[in-house]
Amino acid sequence: MQGTIPSRGDAPAALAMAVLFLSFGLFAIVCPQRLSAAMDNFANTWKHGVWHPYRMSIPTLRLVVGGVGVGGAALFFYIAYVGFSR
Repeated sequence: MQGTIPSRGDAPAALAMAVLFLSFGLFAIVCPQRLSAAMDNFANTWKHGVWHPYRMSIPTLRLVVGGVGVGGAALFFYIAYVGFSR
């Protein structure tokens, strides 16, 4: 596995991704019913009756999707920090 160290040029994009992940994660934590309804509408346009995360219970959806969003934001904030510190 080859890893590269983020540079200063990577930091603004990492900050933008961090903000997007954080806003999505917080939206999933605060309004899981609206997120579930949005995923339901999107999934019904493609295939009816298939499994999708909107079939999770609301507390599980809040925990899993919100946790992934906040965790992804933390990762991208770290990447931006490393990029700015170089």
